[in-house]
Amino acid sequence: MKEIVGLSLIISLIFVGCDKSKPNAENTEKITVNNEATFQLDSINVKDSLKVDQNLTVVFESKILVFPTLKNKTLLDSIYAPKQIQLSDYSKANLAEASNKKKSEYYEEQKSSLKDYKPEFAQSWFTHSDMKMFSKDNNFLTVQYTGDGYTGGAHGYYYENYKVFDLKTNKTMQLADLITDPGAAIWQKILMDNFIQNDGDKGQVDMLLVDQIPLNSNFYFDKEHLYFLYNQYEITAYAAGPVLIKIPLADIKLLLTDDFIKRQSL
Repeated sequence: MKEIVGLSLIISLIFVGCDKSKPNAENTEKITVNNEATFQLDSINVKDSLKVDQNLTVVFESKILVFPTLKNKTLLDSIYAPKQIQLSDYSKANLAEASNKKKSEYYEEQKSSLKDYKPEFAQSWFTHSDMKMFSKDNNFLTVQYTGDGYTGGAHGYYYENYKVFDLKTNKTMQLADLITDPGAAIWQKILMDNFIQNDGDKGQVDMLLVDQIPLNSNFYFDKEHLYFLYNQYEITAYAAGPVLIKIPLADIKLLLTDDFIKRQSL
């Protein structure tokens, strides 16, 4: 993205043991972006491990962003929905409590799984989830949600998702806010052409599993491009990894909404 906003000094809650967690001292930095109103960003990081069986250790790690200056409840509900967190008040303390609860639930889930399967040799299972402010420009806030984990089997899992929030309207951006007809057949050609063009020597084209690439809701944009992210197995084999398709806005201007063109000064 053209305008990448550095995170403020991160406020971490490092959990060394299940019952010995203490927050570090607070230090929240105020950030001003593109002459917009003062914007504050903070975060909570929870990391812990537990030996649940003689041969199994499970590790939990989660990072959650905190937005002290965002007050709209509907907007905050949308921001934290991908983390499966819904609160009446998204304060740092409440978000820390929610993250601790998820840690406990993860431990209990893994303990329960041992009823059906016990590892024959020592191994570690884990779940990691991250939340980053990908960009903030023109009052559009883009948040990246990533995660990975392993609970036995041939390989682990990974996901990478994006959501764009309009801080002027306190709404989540939908495809219909950007393009006039998301159902138009021309998008299949646009996506396929740009997928092939973007591939270079990555070899993802060779692992394509579909004849046509559909639009999805995992998108973000900057001043010059519209990006669509497809996770593993969505359109390609697991080995291909996530696929990012970059489309120049100049090439699709006739398909964009008037409001989006005006907002982005295209």
